[in-house]
Amino acid sequence: MTKFAADEPIKPKEQLTRPAELRRLLTTFGYLVARQGATAVLGLGYWAVTTHLFSAADVGLAAAASSAAFFLAAIGALGIPLLLLAELHTLPPAARRVAFSTGTSIACFVVLILSLGTLALSPFLGESLSIIGHDWTTAVLFVIGSVATVGGLTLDNAAIKLHRGSVQLTRGILSSSLKLAVVGVLILVGTRTAPGLLFAWAVALAVSLVVCIPMLRFDPVPAGEGDLSHRVALVRSYGTRSLKHHVLNLSINSIGYFVALIAALLISPQQLAYFSTAFLLSSTAMIVPYLLTLSLFAEMSGDEGLLHRHVRRTLPLGLALSGGIFVVVALAAPLVLRIFGSAYAMNGTTALRLLLLLGPAYVIKDHYVAIRRTQGRLGDAAKAMAAGSFAEAAGAALGGIYWGMTGLCVGWAVASWCEAAVLLPIVIRVFRREPQAENGSGPNAG
Repeated sequence: MTKFAADEPIKPKEQLTRPAELRRLLTTFGYLVARQGATAVLGLGYWAVTTHLFSAADVGLAAAASSAAFFLAAIGALGIPLLLLAELHTLPPAARRVAFSTGTSIACFVVLILSLGTLALSPFLGESLSIIGHDWTTAVLFVIGSVATVGGLTLDNAAIKLHRGSVQLTRGILSSSLKLAVVGVLILVGTRTAPGLLFAWAVALAVSLVVCIPMLRFDPVPAGEGDLSHRVALVRSYGTRSLKHHVLNLSINSIGYFVALIAALLISPQQLAYFSTAFLLSSTAMIVPYLLTLSLFAEMSGDEGLLHRHVRRTLPLGLALSGGIFVVVALAAPLVLRIFGSAYAMNGTTALRLLLLLGPAYVIKDHYVAIRRTQGRLGDAAKAMAAGSFAEAAGAALGGIYWGMTGLCVGWAVASWCEAAVLLPIVIRVFRREPQAENGSGPNAG
């Protein structure tokens, strides 16, 4: 690993010395933001139509099924989407098609098994999820939607790493547009049911996936290199690394599930509705700084100098974005929440403002994860994230026990800032281009 001098002076014009690097970073970030914005707008249109023209029960049942599918995709992905984001560019062009198809096939097969198991258990999973096993039609739609969800995740990450951001942008727009269009057709023919919404969801995901895969433009596979033995060799070479990415990803994302469960256990249903709305809005608002960090990881190639230069760009920008978002959304919180009703504006404004305080702390946390992924220190990152998630959950739980919804938000924010304070020296070390003090910091460590 390259060593850097701790006292190397900071060059004011360093950001502009490598315009090609900066352009690629900002292009990747731009495509991610464009996709997020487009799908958010189309998604808002979908929810506006369905909540006004379908019964609340049908909308809730369809939403529960799609949420379950997303959860199964997160569990069954086995780190393959992130592995493609990290490693696909290191393979020869002729081998990338095989790597993508092998990884996607494995992830889809695992999610297929998980979705079938969920169908078998659906009578015991409560009223909201009972619909997925109601009849064979809805069962098939649930399976198709679950498999297409994880397929879309692998496609998006492969497109980002191959610098074909337009592919994931197209898939997001196509999927959201198709879902809205199918819902419109259902309304015209008088079918306003939960299975109809499931049909729109599953068809949109599947069609967008099939249409966009050829847009990756992989090179043809040479004769004999796509056979079973080559695919098995790929699994053996990258399987352990993929699982490390998976463990790390679960360590990071588990806090969302934990906090939602803690809120459900500790606060009243009415307060839970206010908290859930505030949580949704804060997560949506703070997605932009996260996408910047995801772009950082996508542009990494194990080069410590490149890592330093990109962190010098993304860390200040990420903190500035999260600060600006906090100011704007905190001021507009009562107006935004009033969309859901005056009670939400009255009771959810404080929670939304408190949850926005997590933004800067998560910029530091996400940069730490991106740095450790780039360095190959996935084990270290997974341990740190597991400990951090436990601390955040404990802070939220203690706050919720003593002070209800507001205390839950304060406890979570305080714990996340404490976690960020612990991780910050590692991020600053890369930012300042200081030498790594830890042992085993090579690309294969952790």
